[in-house]
Amino acid sequence: MSETERHRALLDQRSAALAARGLAERHLGARADFLVCAVGAEHYGFPIAATAAVMPGRPCTAVPGAPAALRGIVAHAGIIVSVIDLAHVLGLGRNGETVGQGHFLRLRVDGPPVALAVDRVIGLASVEAGAIEAPPLVDGRDGLGAEAVSGYAPAGSDRGGSVSDGFAIIDLQRLLRPFLS
Repeated sequence: MSETERHRALLDQRSAALAARGLAERHLGARADFLVCAVGAEHYGFPIAATAAVMPGRPCTAVPGAPAALRGIVAHAGIIVSVIDLAHVLGLGRNGETVGQGHFLRLRVDGPPVALAVDRVIGLASVEAGAIEAPPLVDGRDGLGAEAVSGYAPAGSDRGGSVSDGFAIIDLQRLLRPFLS
C-alpha cells in the first residue's frame, strides 16, 4: 500500500469514527444540566447556565422594609448582591438554625444581582429532557406546592451519576418575578 493510499485509508477511518460518535450522541437525546441543592429535606435543581457562582453562606446585612424572603445583602466580587431565602419563597418552614450557613447561589439574571440561600449544594445532574416529568396537578394547580416548580427529575434520571435522588426543577423567572418587577 502506497503512502497516499494509507493516508486516504486513515482519513476514511477517522471520518467514520467521527460520524459514529455523532450518531451515538443523537441517540442519547437532549440533556438538561442542573445544579442540585437541598433546602431542608427537599432537593431542587437550577439550570446550570443560570448559575454564576456558588458562595459559602454568611451573615447578611439587613435591608429595612424589605420583604421577609429577602435575607439581606452581601458583597461578592465588589458587587452588592441581594440574598433571597429559597425556603421562605417556597413556603417551607424554617426555624432559623441555618441562617448564615449553607450556600448562596449567585444567579445570572437581568436586573440587580441576586443570590439564593440554600442549605447545601449536592452536585451536578445531567438529565435527559424526556425524563423530566411535569408537576402533578392538584385542584387545577401544580401539586408540588410552589408556582416556581416547573418539573420533576425522578430518582435515577441523572445520567452523570452524582445525584441519585429525584429533585424538583425551579423556574427562576417565576421564582424571582416578585423581587425583580
